[in-house]
Amino acid sequence: MRYPAKIDWWIGVCVVAALAFPLASAITMRDPWAYAASAILFAVVVGFIYPQYYETNPDCLLLRAGLRRIRIPYSHITAVRPTFDMRSSVAMSLDRVLIEYQNGWQLIAPKDKVRLIEDVQTRAPQLSRRGQGLVLTASIPLPKSSGR
Repeated sequence: MRYPAKIDWWIGVCVVAALAFPLASAITMRDPWAYAASAILFAVVVGFIYPQYYETNPDCLLLRAGLRRIRIPYSHITAVRPTFDMRSSVAMSLDRVLIEYQNGWQLIAPKDKVRLIEDVQTRAPQLSRRGQGLVLTASIPLPKSSGR
């Protein structure tokens, strides 16, 4: 199932402003290099954030943010919990979900975080419900990681 990303209005405004100011400056200066710089900035920013969604596949959780795709096998997930973590992330909302897994962690911001957590729970038998999140059940061993 596909879960669209949540975007906080103020973060969206900041991104649009960060793209609009260099373009406005290029227009007022009428400098071809300024146009090129604003076009490159636009391509980089959009390349990192659009499209953004999260998908539960049969064997893994797919995180898509622009050109980046991260596949996390369910068997490697150790915790899934709602958070308002302010660490840097491509998630464009502070209403986030922290996905912890053997090789690291990812912050995501699905519009429907409750359904995403429930969906992951049905696919990851090593996780059990604790409050609003999921944690590793001690009796189920994780597979050995082969690294990234």
